[in-house]
Amino acid sequence: MGISSLKLLKYVLFFFNLLFWFCGCCILGFGVYLLMYNNFGVLFHNLPSLTLGNVLIIVGSIIMVVAFLGCMGSIKENKCLLMSFFILLLIILLSEVVLAILLFVYEQKGCYKKAQEWFHTNFLYIGIITICVCVIQVLGMSFALTLNCQIDKSSRVLGL
Repeated sequence: MGISSLKLLKYVLFFFNLLFWFCGCCILGFGVYLLMYNNFGVLFHNLPSLTLGNVLIIVGSIIMVVAFLGCMGSIKENKCLLMSFFILLLIILLSEVVLAILLFVYEQKGCYKKAQEWFHTNFLYIGIITICVCVIQVLGMSFALTLNCQIDKSSRVLGL
């Protein structure tokens, strides 16, 4: 891989992670807004502290941290940050797969009829969004590993 394609990969990874960082900021801000000004109630009656605002704050914070690792790892060409970014994306992807399996298993038992109806009416859109998110995560992981390997090669060539 040439120097120009390495720079392109570096800046593409930086730009998209910067975009995801801004999205994480927006989700975090929306979660704080919901927590402060709206009372939607709890999501599960067993967990009274799990509200929509709290969930959005947690998700927004995770997105911000992962995107920050991707931004800084790519722009600084830091192998440790890139591998941390890759590992966190892998953990998130595996968690999403486990969550999808659990939702499928518990759907068969007929829990939460209203949610089940909503999933059935919006099944196509949920599937498209899920596939897009997974593709973006896999691309991010592959870009991070490619950049990480190229940093190794370029440092060996330069004798560092």
